[in-house]
This record gives sequence, C-alpha cells and structure tokens, in this order.
Amino acid sequence: MAEKKKQRQTAKRGNKNGSDPMSYAQLQDYLREPGQPEKPTTRWEKWKADAREFLEWVHLKGREKLTIMIIPHNERKIFNAHITLYSLSAGVLAVLLVMTISVFSLVGKSGEDIQFYDMGLSNSQFNLQSVRMAEEILPLHGTITRYANTIAELYLKLGGKKTEPYAQGGAGQAVLDDELNKLREEVQACKKLGSDCDQSRTEDLLQRVLFLSRQDNENLKRAVELSDRILSELKTREMQNLLTNTPSIWPARGYILSPYGWQTDPLLGKQVFRQGIEIGTVPGTEVVATAPGEVVSIDYDNVFGLHVWVEHRFGMKTFYAHLDRVDVAVGDQVDKGQAIGLTGRTGQASTNMLYYELHIGTVAYNPHAFMNHLQEQWLNPPNR
Repeated sequence: MAEKKKQRQTAKRGNKNGSDPMSYAQLQDYLREPGQPEKPTTRWEKWKADAREFLEWVHLKGREKLTIMIIPHNERKIFNAHITLYSLSAGVLAVLLVMTISVFSLVGKSGEDIQFYDMGLSNSQFNLQSVRMAEEILPLHGTITRYANTIAELYLKLGGKKTEPYAQGGAGQAVLDDELNKLREEVQACKKLGSDCDQSRTEDLLQRVLFLSRQDNENLKRAVELSDRILSELKTREMQNLLTNTPSIWPARGYILSPYGWQTDPLLGKQVFRQGIEIGTVPGTEVVATAPGEVVSIDYDNVFGLHVWVEHRFGMKTFYAHLDRVDVAVGDQVDKGQAIGLTGRTGQASTNMLYYELHIGTVAYNPHAFMNHLQEQWLNPPNR
C-alpha cells in the first residue's frame, strides 16, 4: 500500500515537472489493485498494447515543435516561427498530393493530345488511300464491262437467247453513267485538295465506289453464268464438229509481222486494208492446213508469189501465200495440221514469211482471232 502511494506521488511529480506521461502498460500496472495477480497476456492484447504504444509515440513526436529562424543581413528583428511536426507533415502531404494530381493531369492531357493527333493523321491517310482506291476502281470497271459485253456477244453469236445477256442502255445505264461521272469528279476534287479532303467528301466517294463495285459484281456473275452455258454448248456433238472443222491453229511457227486491218503499204505509200496477217518465219518452215479440207487452187502471181487455197466445211476457206514449195496437189484432201508446203520469199515478200487469210463466205475475218482468244473487235469485222 505504501508502495502504491509512492508510485502515484512519483507520477504526479513527473507530470508537474513536464516529463513524459506514463505509457499504456505503466497505466495498466498503476490501476491494478495491490495484491491483484497479473493476468496472462494474449496475443491479441499484446498486439493492441503495441499498437497503442506506437500511436502514443507518434502523438508525442507530432506534438514536438520545430523552430524556424529567419535572420536578416541587416539589423532588423529576427523572425521566429514555431511549427509542430503534425503541421509540417500535413503540409508536406498536401504538397505531394497536389504534385501527384498535377502530374497525372498533365500526362493524361498529353496522351489525349497525342491520341487526337494520331487520329487526325490516320484520317488523313485514310482519305488519301480512299482516293487511290477509287482512282483504281474506274479502269477496273471499264475492263469488267468490256469482258461482260464480249461474253454476252459471244453467247449471242453461238445462238444464245437474246434475253439472257445483261441488258444495256435505258434508265439503268443512265444512272450508272451519272454515278461514274460524279465519281470521276469526286476523285479529281480530292486529288486537288490532297490531305485537306474532308471526311464527308471521302464518305460520299466511298459510297459511289461501293455502288459501282456492286454493279461490277453483278456483271461478273452474269458473265460467269454465260461462260458456263457457252462451255456446256461447246461440249455438244454439233459444236465439237464445228470446232474440229474450224481453222483454229497457227499455220506456221513464227511471229506476227503485220496484223489484220489497215496498214501502210511500203510499195504504194498509202493506207491499204490487209485482209490477212503476215507471219515471220525462218526459211524452210512447214506450212500446215489449219482445218480439214480440200485443196482447190495452187497458183503463182507477182504479188502473193506461190499460194494455195484450201476449202473447208461450213463455207470457210483459207489462203496461204509467199510459199517456197507446195507439197500437195489440187483436189487433195488434207487434215488439220497436215503439211502443205514451206514458207519462202516469193512475190512481193520482203523477208521469209507466210501470208495467211481466213474467209467465211465472202467475208475475210481476222485469222488471229481464231488462232488465239476472241476479242470484241473481231466479232463484227468489216466486209471487205
């Protein structure tokens, strides 16, 4: 009992003298009754006691004061400022918070600016690429249209129904031509503007390209359908017989010296219409019949030199000129690919060659069309 009173008096004297107050553990020990046994401490109670002691230490440190002195170089009064660690810590935390918010704000703003710049750059590139695509679509559309028309005309030539090919002209064709003209104008306008071509103009251009692409897609579908029908027709016995008896191979190995059509005659010095083709060859190249037939004429003149006429089925005839030698006789039956002579330089030939014509009835057709692929200009040759 006397010891307890002594501790209380010591604690009071300590507080009056300004010394540190008792800790939580000392306070618990002080409040315990004399003779009361000390309870065993659990882990949770120990943790709470440690936490309270730490908070007490922080509180004591925070209440400590710092003195800031500003000493001027003249004789003015020295400025003293007293500040606790609590206030100093709060000020430092406030400054750090403001700096953190400012940094994140600046980074976010810079990121948005960069993103907007990238979007603008991408839009500019997109506009330029759209103009280039539209510019390439125009010649492609012309090629597809010519291909579809050629297939349609070939189908009609082979006896197809006139209602099958894609109809041309009318209001639909007028709308398509109007779209083509507007697309060309949009392409030229965007090319002049360059990167300044706005988004709305580009979208309008792409809409017209999409419309044109759909039309081309439909034309190609119809052309493929007609091609399938043509192939199926060619597989019939009648067509196979026609193809077998049609002059369709090269009459000699060589190259085209002069094509079918209007040419400048080097001897006359004027434009003349050549009804056949000139094939350049090496001397002694074999000349073969281009279809089964009968040799109906072998003759010689100053223009064509030594030449041969072969008559085929379905009113077709072939003419072979500037020959050096003939290996058949009038009245002979020849097969497709059978040799009938050798190339030469007879008549007015300027070099070793073969002059070759193909006639159907009274019309001289371009033989190159039968030797290779069909083209539009060969479907309706002039009657000469």
